[in-house]
Amino acid sequence: MVIMDLNNLSDEVLFYSNDEFYKFIENCLGVDEMKLLQLQSIKNIRTLLNVPDVFAIFSVNCKELVDLKNSICFVDEDNNKNIIIKSGIKAGIDNLITTLQEKNNKYIKRTKNSKPSSPLSSTTNHPNSNTSLSNTLISDSIDSSLTSTRTTAPNLMPINDYVDLISNSIENFCINTFANIILKNNDDYAIFLTLLHTSIDGHIKCGCNTTIKLVFRLNHDLLRNEDVPDMNDDTGYNEENLKDDDDIPQITTNTSTSRKSCSVGKKRPASSSLSNSTKKKAS
Repeated sequence: MVIMDLNNLSDEVLFYSNDEFYKFIENCLGVDEMKLLQLQSIKNIRTLLNVPDVFAIFSVNCKELVDLKNSICFVDEDNNKNIIIKSGIKAGIDNLITTLQEKNNKYIKRTKNSKPSSPLSSTTNHPNSNTSLSNTLISDSIDSSLTSTRTTAPNLMPINDYVDLISNSIENFCINTFANIILKNNDDYAIFLTLLHTSIDGHIKCGCNTTIKLVFRLNHDLLRNEDVPDMNDDTGYNEENLKDDDDIPQITTNTSTSRKSCSVGKKRPASSSLSNSTKKKAS
């Protein structure tokens, strides 16, 4: 059994589910405690924290509970309805739930209260300071385009806003691409972001344990030859699209750090400009 330090758990623990969750419980408490949760279909930390009493199940006479009840409880020989849960079992589960609840509260408070760490000049503002989000994924990448003030540093928002933007982008992509598949943040994947001095670093961890690195950088760092449309191409190229791109910070993904594939879609829907150009050629 792996010894777990409950005082030094990573944030990723809060998003464990299914086999990863059960393995975590087994490492922290033991096989019997893991089976107790598994038998009740408690599959993740969030569900565990919302269950009022994980031992309430023993009030029911059920053949599936006989072996587990004998392992976890002292059963009255004269009346098998009278049981006492072993003190070590109860104390261990109660302590783990308390620790996870405190960690979850700190995580929520930290993400909500995240503020930009460096002051930004407000003397010259860009006309468009609203945020815009791309709702398509290409080659396992997520582009979240955010307009900013014309200063020496990008205009950063609170971490929680970026998490919402990324999760909304993924959800919109699923709605527009698939018939009955919608990926939900904290259910199918988890977003981890860290606010640096002038940028944001983080990654997305999928339920299949694939990790996608997120990098925050200015758009002019992304514009390479393969990214910029050919000006001689008549398929909807618009010169106005590149006027202010140098001032747009983005969050984009690097190559996944896991070899497991969790790609749900690779194709970008054709743009309206491309469709119009195709119609003109066809006519």
